[in-house]
Amino acid sequence: MRTSQLTGAFLLVLLLVAAVAVVSWLRVQQLQHEVQSLTADYVQRVDSVHRMRALVRERTLRATLVISADDPAQQDQYHQEFRSLARRFLEAREEVTRAVDDPRHAELLDGLREKTSVGAPMMGEMIDLALAGGRDEALPTLYSRIMPAQERTLEQIERLLDALERQNAADIRSMVRQHEDTQRVMVAASGLAMLLIAGIGFQVRGRIRSDHAALREELTQRRRAEASLRETQAGLEAAVARRTAELEEASARLEEAQRIAGVGYWDWGIRGEQLDWSTNVYQLLGLDPQRDGAGFEAYMHAIHPDDRARVRRGINDALAEGSHYHLEHRVVLPDGGLRHVRVEGEIARDADGRPQRMLGMVRDITRDKQSEERLWHQAHHDSLTGLPNRSLLQEHLRQALSRARRNGTRVALLVCDLDGFKPVNDRLGHDAGDVVLVTVAARLRSGVRESDVVARVGGDEFVLLLEAVGGSDDVRVVGDKLQQRFAEPVEINQDAVRVGLSLGAAIFPDDGERAEDLLQQADHAMYVAKKGSAQGLVLAAEAGPGGAQR
Repeated sequence: MRTSQLTGAFLLVLLLVAAVAVVSWLRVQQLQHEVQSLTADYVQRVDSVHRMRALVRERTLRATLVISADDPAQQDQYHQEFRSLARRFLEAREEVTRAVDDPRHAELLDGLREKTSVGAPMMGEMIDLALAGGRDEALPTLYSRIMPAQERTLEQIERLLDALERQNAADIRSMVRQHEDTQRVMVAASGLAMLLIAGIGFQVRGRIRSDHAALREELTQRRRAEASLRETQAGLEAAVARRTAELEEASARLEEAQRIAGVGYWDWGIRGEQLDWSTNVYQLLGLDPQRDGAGFEAYMHAIHPDDRARVRRGINDALAEGSHYHLEHRVVLPDGGLRHVRVEGEIARDADGRPQRMLGMVRDITRDKQSEERLWHQAHHDSLTGLPNRSLLQEHLRQALSRARRNGTRVALLVCDLDGFKPVNDRLGHDAGDVVLVTVAARLRSGVRESDVVARVGGDEFVLLLEAVGGSDDVRVVGDKLQQRFAEPVEINQDAVRVGLSLGAAIFPDDGERAEDLLQQADHAMYVAKKGSAQGLVLAAEAGPGGAQR
């Protein structure tokens, strides 16, 4: 082969290597840009969806506060906040709609719109009813219709988050495959270049015998070409290393996002009895990855002993006849604390309908449970004294009468009204009045049995519910005991004030069979006692005919 031909072949190899280097560098830059764009889009979408979920919970809390607030000004403030949260929810949903370009995600958003279009009017009607004075009718609606509707909305949001996460994981896997393809192209092109260089080397060896000077020049060019190749390869390897580090960082951020969201994923091969789960599942179940392996027995051991039978029964029922598994239970943590989790799964079956695999996730719902408990307590207890309010008293009375009918026992209902409370409010102010009410609540509570109920049903009106009383003599003993406690003054900012107690009592079944009748009789007896010359207890049987006069 002539020198010109060797030179041309060598230049062709250099051009090939340079082209591969440039194309590979451009491809790496393109992949880097795509990953950054993918990560930014994913973070924006997930952030908007998380804001929607938080706004749904805030709206439910504000609706509950509208119903439970006694002050009209507070009701109006909570109502305004509720309407503002509704607008913010619609804005967040529109942000997600604009960012979503996948038909499956759009379908989930359509489902979310459908659910909110059902729950929002019901919540608006419930608030209008509460603002119109129908709080007692609105509260059952909240728990029977609104809370389930809002829970379904939150579940739809969770499905949208799950779909976004799966799509992001799929996009990342696609980027990894493209990166690997780029590497393979680079390796193949480098190998081809090396083969061509090797061929040129063989031609050079033959040329040495005829022209030593030409061979030296050719060897010089070869060394230069190899140096250029090494430099190019080093740059490509550095770019690949940077891209790999970025992918690892993105994966770590995804894992951290799952941890913050309190979510873990699991995969159960039913036939092979193989159970695998993500790192977050160990944390959610309070397990040690070094000590506790992923497995069904480790999962069952983490469950609260009182919930294990129910969980096993739920799993068996789902495997026997269902395609989905959904259950909430408690987890006992290593420090003895409790965590509430929701476990969901989807069952894959073979052609004969036998379960083969179950895929699912575990989610921490402890805060949701605590929020529900706080809402229930706020709705059923007096905010000043912490005593049960009228609504909870009605439920206690209903259950007490049911037990009394079943066991053939008596129930006493005492209505208490404070004497001399208004002058305290007028002279010392409402703060002093609050101190008196809190003190009264403590004295009433300490003056009866632990099993008895003490409720605050009005400004200075309290009701005592006593079960399993022997008769009127027992009720009088309780009344005398309470009168003795109220003989002591109440200390308020170095002032000693005295308040009396007027008591009216009705006994089931002697004075009435129904809760309404007993309350009316006891209220009437209290008014008779209040109008009498001496403070004390008046039984309904002694008060004469009449009803409560307000």
